[in-house]
Order: sequence, then C-alpha cells, then structure tokens
Amino acid sequence: MLNENIKTLRKQKGYSQETMAQQLNVVRQTVSKWEKGLSVPDAEMLNAISELFEVPVSTLLGSTITEPDNADNTKLDEIAKQLAIMNEQLANQSARKRKTVKRIILGVVIGMFAAIIIYISMFILFKYERNKNTVLTTTDIECVLNGETYYYSVTYDENYRIHCAGGDAWIANHVIGEDYTDDANVFLAKIEDYFTDRGGTYKITEGQTDQQ
Repeated sequence: MLNENIKTLRKQKGYSQETMAQQLNVVRQTVSKWEKGLSVPDAEMLNAISELFEVPVSTLLGSTITEPDNADNTKLDEIAKQLAIMNEQLANQSARKRKTVKRIILGVVIGMFAAIIIYISMFILFKYERNKNTVLTTTDIECVLNGETYYYSVTYDENYRIHCAGGDAWIANHVIGEDYTDDANVFLAKIEDYFTDRGGTYKITEGQTDQQ
C-alpha cells in the first residue's frame, strides 16, 4: 500500500514526518495523513516523493507502471489513474466508517432510551406496589384563636409521611409558612404549639384509618 511504502521509505531515510514535510514544502499533518491512509498525494507530489526517496513511482505504488520512452504524459496519466482509484477506495472506506459510527451512535441512543423507559416503568411499578398496601391515617383538627375557628386535615402513612394536607388558608399562611415538614407528628405539633402558645385551643375532632 502507498501509505505503508511512504512510511517505510521515510524511516529508511531517517526522516521524521516534520523533516519530510519540509523537504516537500507541505505541513507535517499532510505527511501524517498519507501514512495513515487518510489521503494520497497527487501525481506531481508523488513524483516529488519518488525523487526524495530515490525510488521509482512504481515502488511507491507497489505496482508496475509501464513507462514508455519519452512518454512523460502517459506516465503521469497512469499515475493519476492509480491515485484516482486510491482516492475512491479511501472515500468508500470513509463512507463505511461514517455509517458504522452512525449505527453505533443510534444503537447507544436507542439503548439509553430503552433504559430510561425501563427505569421509569420499574419506578412506577415499585411505587404502585409500595402504595397498594399502604395504611393511611387522616387526622382532622379544630383550632380556635381570638374567637376564630380554623379547621385542618392531614393524611399520612404508617411512617408518618404526609400524603396530603389542607384546610383553612389562614393556618397555611400563618402557621406552616416556609417551615413545612413532611413528618405528620412534627407538622401537627407545630400547629398545636402555635395556637396554645397564643392562648388558643387545639383539638383533634376526627381520626380515621384507610387501607389502600
């Protein structure tokens, strides 16, 4: 292959890629691409490389090229044809690589999407199974302060985790505020303390337990 021949001859000459690039008036990256098979030199550059390494163009290409006497144009045409074939092969290889990369990326995206769907499904199923047999308790309270009566209701599970709470907006605005807690015991105790500390009353009017 041309790329391997260029690399082998460069090393035999003791040239670095940088040195070879300077000799040919190109950048080092160009030499690197030739040796990696990512691109091929044109016919004129191929002649310059053959002169630099002191070998026939046919040696670089790894094939025999007919070189009639006094027929430089024919020689260049033959070289150009071979280079065109190489460029087409490189283009086909690049196209196959791009397709492979696209397939890999698509597979990863589909896999991630499937994993997310499975995770969400498992989460919903777990939550449903956990809540299916949950015992919920609802406590209704009546609070009086300055002649005004306020009602509130809190529903919580066996771990005292609040599932829902609601009632007079005055309690939500004046008692709970930003210090909301998910612990039903703490939540109800806070309401009780607020009213009793201010001379009011706090009373549980009803408590019921439901099996979900």
